[in-house]
Amino acid sequence: MKTEELTLVGDDGTVFTSDELEDEIAGDGTATLGKPGIYIITARGTDSYFPTGLNVGEAFPSDGSDVLKTGDKAMRIPLEEAADVTGWKLEVSRDQIDVTRLKDTFKKFRPGKRDANGTMNMIFTLGVTDRAGGLVDQMMKTVRKTDSAITVKDVAGKPLYFAGYVRKTNVPGETEAFVFGQIHLYNISFGGQSGQAQSFDSSFKLTGIDPIFYSVDIPLAI
Repeated sequence: MKTEELTLVGDDGTVFTSDELEDEIAGDGTATLGKPGIYIITARGTDSYFPTGLNVGEAFPSDGSDVLKTGDKAMRIPLEEAADVTGWKLEVSRDQIDVTRLKDTFKKFRPGKRDANGTMNMIFTLGVTDRAGGLVDQMMKTVRKTDSAITVKDVAGKPLYFAGYVRKTNVPGETEAFVFGQIHLYNISFGGQSGQAQSFDSSFKLTGIDPIFYSVDIPLAI
């Protein structure tokens, strides 16, 4: 069984944690979504605002100005930064299933399921990476001692999301491009070196919502 691969390499990104999705918003053709962020589509109306091909359960980025039509519904993911990614790589592969028959002159193949494996390099930032509910909490038991109390927490296990940027910009007229998906981390490597930024590496796999590549034009200022 052979595998074909597509490799995306970016400059930076962000790992987010999230609590439960926010309350569902039902479109009425007049009200905007209101808040910028990533929304999960929960329903599509007959004449949906969501573009054809973007399905229920998939993510939809919004600057908050989108007006859903009647029948459309979505829930915003309340993302909170857990780690700053300084480098990342995502390898997307697809199995090739051999369906060759004796009468065939050449081997024949049918595409199978897609898979993705990723690696990332992250900077350890006090107050972000190690915050309560942050990335460290997702990986190991923690003990926090302050002047007034000692708090012990088991592994949190909250959902993790990854935004990997091919081009990150907020300049009007330019295009931002990124991959967004839900992940879990494994093979995490901590370490430190005197005089250097404290960084750590991790591999990641996909879980939950599938990754999608987004290309978003930043609106020109009026």
